[in-house]
Amino acid sequence: MHDSESEALLADIRQASQELKKGRRPDALLIYHDVKRRAGSRASVQHQLGCLCEEIGDIDQAISHYKIATDEAPEMPSYLATLGIAYLNAHELDNALDALQQAMALKPDMPDVLHGLGVYYMRRADYEQAADYLQRACKLKPSDANVRSNLASTLRELNRHDEALVHAQKAVKLDASEPGTHLALCNVLSETGRMDEAVRHLENTIRQHKDFGLAYDLLARIKKFSSADLAFINKTEKLLRRGMPAKQRYSLHFALGKMNDDCGRYDEAFSHYEQANLLRKIDYDVGIEVNLLKDMKKAFTAASVRSFASMGNDSPQPVFIVGMPRSGTTLMERIIASHPQGAGAGELPEMPRLGREIFPVEDRRRAAARARSELTASKIEGYANGYLNVLRQGRPEARRIVDKMPSNFYFVGLIKSIFPNATIIHAIRHPLDICLSCYFQNFSDLPWSNDFRSIGKVYSIYRDAMDYWHQVLPEGKILDVQYERLVEDPEHHARRMLDACGLEWDDIVLDFFRQKNVVRTASIAQTRMPIYKTSKMRWINYKSHLGELAQDLSEYLEGDRELLAEHDIELPEPTATGWLKRLLR
Repeated sequence: MHDSESEALLADIRQASQELKKGRRPDALLIYHDVKRRAGSRASVQHQLGCLCEEIGDIDQAISHYKIATDEAPEMPSYLATLGIAYLNAHELDNALDALQQAMALKPDMPDVLHGLGVYYMRRADYEQAADYLQRACKLKPSDANVRSNLASTLRELNRHDEALVHAQKAVKLDASEPGTHLALCNVLSETGRMDEAVRHLENTIRQHKDFGLAYDLLARIKKFSSADLAFINKTEKLLRRGMPAKQRYSLHFALGKMNDDCGRYDEAFSHYEQANLLRKIDYDVGIEVNLLKDMKKAFTAASVRSFASMGNDSPQPVFIVGMPRSGTTLMERIIASHPQGAGAGELPEMPRLGREIFPVEDRRRAAARARSELTASKIEGYANGYLNVLRQGRPEARRIVDKMPSNFYFVGLIKSIFPNATIIHAIRHPLDICLSCYFQNFSDLPWSNDFRSIGKVYSIYRDAMDYWHQVLPEGKILDVQYERLVEDPEHHARRMLDACGLEWDDIVLDFFRQKNVVRTASIAQTRMPIYKTSKMRWINYKSHLGELAQDLSEYLEGDRELLAEHDIELPEPTATGWLKRLLR
């Protein structure tokens, strides 16, 4: 039961939420800070403050409020479920599972708890477990659009697309105002090649919800725009005059960036991308990435990898395509997955999760000693079996299965320790094209991608990592594939990749765009086309905006010095030691 003060505080929180929906973030923050000052330890108010913080986009502060609520009312499984989901969104999986299991003990048949556990196993890429929990939640609460959306996404990962489509369609009917429902439906349609249906659905959604920024963003990803669409583009740009939440606004800017880029209006495109990234930008310390690479280097020397590998799983089934995001990993995956004995698993979070479990950010001491204690024969067996269980879900018969998580470039030593016979393919692309493409993409999980300076630093870390793994592993254990060369001579480089995977040549792999196998990527439309060359040297279209980025990447652009000068980009004189090498000493 709420006292009168609690009711007043809850009413103020509702008002703050309305201000956010109207795009008046400063007003919402003023109300939030006032309520926070007056809230005390009231569990219901703290819980709603947490919900408001999630709307604001401050997940850490949301967790703080949820923890107060659960401490004050430990008997409330709904509060624990909300805390668990917040931990999931903060990528704190262990804390999430603990909160959700506490909630489960209090109320085993609570849909929100089952839903939370389903989402937990989705985050772990254990989709069979996730489907079990989500199906149970769906039976108890069949009118919950979010449960159905997550169930659809999970079934999609298990290649059960017919079932996924049913749940996704029902989710949209239940709540057409919820972005996740449209995302789930469009993912099922576009991944299975039903692009026209996905486009029609999004266009209809936009007619009904004109301010729905994510719908425009999704439409831009799956449709190639042209001058025939200029009236639509101009009409869309006028929407920016309206008040709207920041998430809708930056999604709209990303969409307009892509639409204008398609039409060759590059200055207009860059302006929209710049606005989108300014709205999304957060303070992010790339030192986290530097420290992770330091730990990997200490833990995995040539000698230690040989020692660990002697205890590793001998399965040749995993194929890892590593590199920077937007480096051509999807194209390479599609070629291998189109082989009759190949399959693609998309970007599995399992290896990064395992790497961060063994080498936690909060305890960086003695990385080599940690590796020795964590990579015993029995533990390696457990890690390998757990990974293979995730890899094989929905695709158990394939001889080779591709995991194209780009950030696995940090964990090549760990991969070769656990799976000494795994294939490692390194996707390489021009530095400026990679960094520009990262900046242009509406990533939900790469906090460094909204600023050229951070992107350039992460690119330097990636290059240093791959140089190191090439030194550590015997020659030929990493296959370098240059994206630009692949699109120029696809058969030659497809043969190299299949040979590295131990697969016989099959002409069908060159017709991957006609295959019905699933595509999971930020640019789905491109993978439904024949191999194209328009993304080569894309940076030239944006040369007037790239001077500072080129300066930061100068050590990797020496071979292009004359070409860059032709396009009015001057590089500094080479220096002996860059910022990263100084940090890694």
